Amino acid sequence: MDNNIEQEMNLLLSNFWITKEEQKDAYYLLKRNQNKVREFVSKNLGNKLIIHDRFIKLEKIPTIPKATFGISSFIDSFDYVMLFLFLLYLEDKTRGEKFILSSLIEYIKNTAITLELNHIPDWNYPNNRKSLIRAIDYLLDLHVITLKDQDSKSFQDTALADALYEVTGLANYIVPAFDYDIYDCKTAEDFLKKEWGDQTEEKGDIRRYKVYRHLLYSPATTKDELSESEEDYIKKMHKTIQKELMENLSMDTEITRNLAFIFASEDTIQKDYFPNQKNISDLILLINQKIITYKEIKKLPLNEQECFSITYVEFEQLLKEVKEEKAIYFGKKFLDVTLNKLQEEILDYMQAFHFIKKEESMILCYPLIKRYIGKTKENKDVKVEQLELEEALYV
Repeated sequence: MDNNIEQEMNLLLSNFWITKEEQKDAYYLLKRNQNKVREFVSKNLGNKLIIHDRFIKLEKIPTIPKATFGISSFIDSFDYVMLFLFLLYLEDKTRGEKFILSSLIEYIKNTAITLELNHIPDWNYPNNRKSLIRAIDYLLDLHVITLKDQDSKSFQDTALADALYEVTGLANYIVPAFDYDIYDCKTAEDFLKKEWGDQTEEKGDIRRYKVYRHLLYSPATTKDELSESEEDYIKKMHKTIQKELMENLSMDTEITRNLAFIFASEDTIQKDYFPNQKNISDLILLINQKIITYKEIKKLPLNEQECFSITYVEFEQLLKEVKEEKAIYFGKKFLDVTLNKLQEEILDYMQAFHFIKKEESMILCYPLIKRYIGKTKENKDVKVEQLELEEALYV
């Protein structure tokens, strides 16, 4: 029997959920093959696969918390406060019910006061309005609400702007159902520990779940992120892991002494994978090549985990050189921005995808950098303003 569920798992891993209304074909594909998907998830990940009559969702609980697991469009913690206050507002609203923005902002402010939050939103401040807008956009993207009408002026420009929204009835399924008291949890690590209850994390199914979650939920995993038991499991079972992921998901797995990660097939690349269709992904491939060349020229030493360090000044110079030498590959957004701002965005993105770690005075470069480098060709006669990379090399 063909057990390949590459397409199905790619949908689950790349989306918060798949709704029947918005992604009908994908929803029914998963519905038809739910038994094969559930078998793989139950055996290797231990996460909940929710099959609802309106959506299908894999609750992707990681092994360790990382910045990449946050909502990418959110900027700070206040955005999450706005989101959860918004979800409280939607809690008792039924499918098809409408509400206006002015009612929502009044509720959020009053509830923040009632809960005695540290930050009470003041809608006269643009930053507070933008924070709520990011929460609104997120729920629009998830099809939790839909926009029916709005003023000519946006809420971003003025607190007096209004809009009409409709509830789809999915709000109550955003937050996982916990079978323990979450008020006992103060940190992300507390939630992860609670998941296993009294079960032993260092052996049996739990150990396997944690290893597969490392591989499928993170861009890469380095040795320092693995417990001794997880490292031992990978060492003993690496051939089984590689076979399992290739046969079921058509994913190549690379496991070395200090690094473990997977390659998704190029025809199924999604927005949250690397490399992807974003221009910043191309730029990082070029920068990675520059960093590796610099490391070889300078003969920078490696530590026990095959990592090396460069200074922020060195990185800035390398970025400046790439921008000057490969300007034709830079989109207008990245050409117009200041070098400091470009460096900040590039470093954040590289850290999110586990190429580097920002430290106080140095940048720690992980071995993943040399696995993803960009290759370009000379295009002397090209008359277009923008080029894409010819290819990304995996070495």
